[in-house]
Amino acid sequence: MSRVCVVSHRLGGFDGVSVEAAKWAHAFAVLGWDVTLAAGHFASGSGVVVRGLWADRPGGDPPPVDHALIRELCATHDLVVLDNAGSLWSAPEASVAWEEHALAARVPVVLRHHDPAWQRVQLRPVDGDVVPLHHPAHLHVLINSLTEREFRARWPSVHTRVVHNRVDVAGLAHGDRDGTRAALGAAPGDYLVVHPARVEGTSKNIPGAVDFVRRLSARRPDVRYWLTDDAPCPAADRLPGVLRGRVANQADLYAAADLVLLPSTWEGWGLPVCEAAAARKPVVAGPYPVLDEIRALGLTVFDPSDLDGLLAATDAVLDANFAAVQRHLDLRELPRVLAGLVEDAVRLSTGP
Repeated sequence: MSRVCVVSHRLGGFDGVSVEAAKWAHAFAVLGWDVTLAAGHFASGSGVVVRGLWADRPGGDPPPVDHALIRELCATHDLVVLDNAGSLWSAPEASVAWEEHALAARVPVVLRHHDPAWQRVQLRPVDGDVVPLHHPAHLHVLINSLTEREFRARWPSVHTRVVHNRVDVAGLAHGDRDGTRAALGAAPGDYLVVHPARVEGTSKNIPGAVDFVRRLSARRPDVRYWLTDDAPCPAADRLPGVLRGRVANQADLYAAADLVLLPSTWEGWGLPVCEAAAARKPVVAGPYPVLDEIRALGLTVFDPSDLDGLLAATDAVLDANFAAVQRHLDLRELPRVLAGLVEDAVRLSTGP
């Protein structure tokens, strides 16, 4: 049986990278691969903890890199997937270690870049041309075409593919609306606007979400704002009737909501937009640039300024959005996509 090691800074959380890494791990298992998860920290679940990928305290530097463990993992697997672990500035020494030991072992490597360093505010400076990793012997997967163009402009010799984040179309159809709303404290007649976002992410634009909810409340009754992060957020808590907190099942989240809101200034993809479409819920999002790529797939995504369009939307819009996601982004197609990436990565690792 072939063995793949899926590596990230942190796994098992509610963040987008953890969610997407879990989808890839499952798809490899469907293909018959033996999957090892490796990370500097596991928010839930278990795997191989690799020192050097994650700081021991918020804002601190990571501990020294465990080169021996990285060397062993590269030598004992048939494929290494660095899921954002070769993209961010947070642990550059560990990123370089994975690249060096993978090259020495001649193991095929797929790097998926969610958040290249130039697209985000760097928490600590990185000297030199280090991250994102960009070795031409490795396959670099970008989650949108905008990032691929930027990546190739910096390193024209690298080998890239665009693979959009996939959506569990079948699973999102079976959420518990009534039970979830009751647990949240929402009344049956409330129009629930869910904002799946972390308070600490300034690009999530919580002030913009609050402004949208106020404007929507002036046009229709019983609007309530639901921010899924329960961390302190004075801007959100000033809204009357605000609801806070996550639910364990994504299908329940979308089943409970009447509208999905993502007024971000930046997203690498914006998975809630596509998940909302799969759950047949209207979605308001933007103005982040990659949203144009989602709309190009055939999805109608309302701008936060377009209340008239939103309020006039019919079920035909929701049906068309569902069909577009099913056609282009269905999670059930991911094993086939990964099989193609493996072939490309193996070819690159063996050289000309």
